[in-house]
Amino acid sequence: MLEFSTRGTNDKAALSRRICGNLKSGSAQMILRMIYYMKQLPADHPIKAMFSDMPILVPAPRSAPLVEGGLWPTRILADFLVREGFGGSVQHWLERTKRVPKSSNFSSADQRPSCNTHYDSLHVVPSPEAFVHKIILIDDVFTLGRTSTACVRRLKETYPDAQVFVFAAMRTRGFVKTLDEIVKPSYNQMVYRPEYDSVKLPD
Repeated sequence: MLEFSTRGTNDKAALSRRICGNLKSGSAQMILRMIYYMKQLPADHPIKAMFSDMPILVPAPRSAPLVEGGLWPTRILADFLVREGFGGSVQHWLERTKRVPKSSNFSSADQRPSCNTHYDSLHVVPSPEAFVHKIILIDDVFTLGRTSTACVRRLKETYPDAQVFVFAAMRTRGFVKTLDEIVKPSYNQMVYRPEYDSVKLPD
C-alpha cells in the first residue's frame, strides 16, 4: 500500500521513513491510516480482490523466536486488518525456531540472509484446520522478498491446495532519491528461483 525511500532526500522520503518506523513499532494510528486508504480502493482493485472470500491471515514472524510479551508488529497489523473487514481470521501458523540476522543491519543485499537461511529457521505450527482455500502472509515492510518467499514455501508445504498471497503494508525503494508518493498501492508477482536461491521481483 505504501512506499518508503531509505536514501531519499526530499520531504516525502523523510516522512516515509517515519511512517515505516511507526509501522514497525505496531502503531495503531498508522495502521488504521493505511487501512483507510485500502478502503478507498475500487472494488475491483487486485488488493481488495486478494482479501475477498474470508482468507486466513498469517503474520510473518520476526527475525528471532518470539518471547512472551514481545512486540509482534505483523500480528498487530493482521489483527487490525481482520477487525476492519479485511480477512476472516488471524492464525499464528509460522514461527521462528532460531534467530536470523536482521536484514536492516546490512547495507548490501549480498550480506543479508538468503531465502534458504530464512526457510531453515521457520516452522509451521500444526493446525486443526481441515481445509484451507486462501492464505495471506502479512508483512510490515517488503524489501527483497526473501522472508516472504521462505514463509510462502513453508505454508505451501503444509497447505499445498491453498492459494497463498503476500500483503505488505510498505515496500522499500532503496535507490529512489526523490519519493513522489507514499501511498502507492501495487500488485504483481514475484518468482522464486530455487536454482539460485533468489527472488525475482516484479520491478
